[in-house]
Amino acid sequence: MAFLDNSGDIILDAVLTDTGRKRLAAGDGSFRVVKFSMGDDEIDYALYRNSNSTEGRHSSGSAYYDLNILQTPVMEAFTNNTSVLNSKLISYTRNDILYLPVMKVNWKLSPTIDMVFNSAFTTNVPAGGYIITADDTTSKPSSYTGTTNCPLLDGQGVIRGAGSSIAAAEEIVIDQGLDTADLSVAMLAVGDPLRETQYLIELDNRLGQVTGLDPTVVARPSFVDDDNIASYYLSLNSNPGYFASNANSEAVPAFVPDINNIDSPADPDTVIGTSQGGRYGTRLAFRIRASQDIQTSSTLFTKLGGTTAAGYLNATVGGVGKTFYYIESMIRITGFTTGYRLEIPVRYIKIV
Repeated sequence: MAFLDNSGDIILDAVLTDTGRKRLAAGDGSFRVVKFSMGDDEIDYALYRNSNSTEGRHSSGSAYYDLNILQTPVMEAFTNNTSVLNSKLISYTRNDILYLPVMKVNWKLSPTIDMVFNSAFTTNVPAGGYIITADDTTSKPSSYTGTTNCPLLDGQGVIRGAGSSIAAAEEIVIDQGLDTADLSVAMLAVGDPLRETQYLIELDNRLGQVTGLDPTVVARPSFVDDDNIASYYLSLNSNPGYFASNANSEAVPAFVPDINNIDSPADPDTVIGTSQGGRYGTRLAFRIRASQDIQTSSTLFTKLGGTTAAGYLNATVGGVGKTFYYIESMIRITGFTTGYRLEIPVRYIKIV
């Protein structure tokens, strides 16, 4: 990987995706470029030198305000999909848009581990993320001697990825919409380009799998690339069980309180806007099930992670002398319509 000199002529440097290279290699005429993506990962827009710039406006006039940006070196195209195009560009034809949609983890319905039990941990907690248990022993409350503020006993912030306690597992809930109180409370209309109806979930296929609110129904990945990253494409029309919106009124388990209240103008559970403002889009809800490899073996933990003595549950809540394997990973969620991307840190743990 290197930088390309952008001080002179405009350079176009493109690469094919894994699917594109596969079709090109087939040599059967199926290769045809019909889609492409652009991003601005390298660009620092603070370099724009107008009157609001800390350096002051460019001395040569307005035609040179963006010169520093245009001459910023750019990275050459590379094929690692886990690193490339973190900030994709998107175009809207409407000229009346004052706010762009966002996606946020709904910490009210699915509290992250640092929000709930930060005081009960002695070492690194995945801020804004979740802990996922890898096997039955780690998931069972009977594995721990303490009972006060034990995340594995309470369940909040912890996804029980395997075992007999999996039915009490926590889900990950994502709210999408216009996160502002300047707009009146309303649902984004069906067909509105700011309303997300399709999501892409990406995670390490060696460690976990996506399930719906019923943890026994495991989703099938649409694609697993050469980096073992599984991609799950979920659509409101084709996969309504992963959504809770005005287009889907299916029953939701009782341990997800009022998840269908997103239809209400005063939804107390939303993290989009406030009860008096904000435009609700869709709500995505799913779980993570530990893969068979980390359920039954510690090999991946020793190769990709490490061990810590009571590092995730201290002696008072996890029992004296408890040791855990751990692997740190990430779950990436991208909206197909809006291009917004959200990354959630997760930590898989397995009691030794």
